[in-house]
Amino acid sequence: MSGTHRRCLIVISGKSTRGIEDRFCGWTDPPLSREGRQMVLSLGQQIEQSGRLPRIWYVSDRRRSIETFEILTAGRHAPVVVLSDKLREINFGVYENLTWEELPFDFQQLYERCLKQPMDLKFPGGEGFSDLCDRVSAAALDILSYQEDDSDLAVVGHQGSMRLWYMMAAGLGPEAFFAETPHQAEGKWLDLSAADVAQWRHKYLNSRSKI
Repeated sequence: MSGTHRRCLIVISGKSTRGIEDRFCGWTDPPLSREGRQMVLSLGQQIEQSGRLPRIWYVSDRRRSIETFEILTAGRHAPVVVLSDKLREINFGVYENLTWEELPFDFQQLYERCLKQPMDLKFPGGEGFSDLCDRVSAAALDILSYQEDDSDLAVVGHQGSMRLWYMMAAGLGPEAFFAETPHQAEGKWLDLSAADVAQWRHKYLNSRSKI
């Protein structure tokens, strides 16, 4: 497994049409809103000014991420793009498309208790937070283990899935997940290796499975 660090541009997709009402939007597949497209255009200008556009892009297969990628790379030399369902947001299950106020009161209480212990959080009919961690970190391991091309990478996903990339780069555990919420249409460069991700998985996922 490669210990070589890669430069990765981690991009959070712009606001979708579901975001206008602040609804839970995980695997639901709405397009970007008008505001979301403007947000991504602004991010694209920042990336262009930096003079550093990654050649290889890994993109969540949800429409709002694909549109974010298309806006950021429009009119530029066509990069290599790989669509991945492993980069999706968490699946909110039966609570997809609901607002916080529409959630059952007992689940609101559970959610608030899990802010400090997110590994205990699971959405009925959907995923648990531990499922998200396993899925996204496994994707990161595959992406960073690819050694035939050492070009800069870009990864386009969602607030939850990309927050995990930030945490893996910083070595932060799951309990830090809710300490900060990244902005939509945000791009951040990280240095990360497959060895870093493997170590993170061993510390926070593999050890938990043995409990």
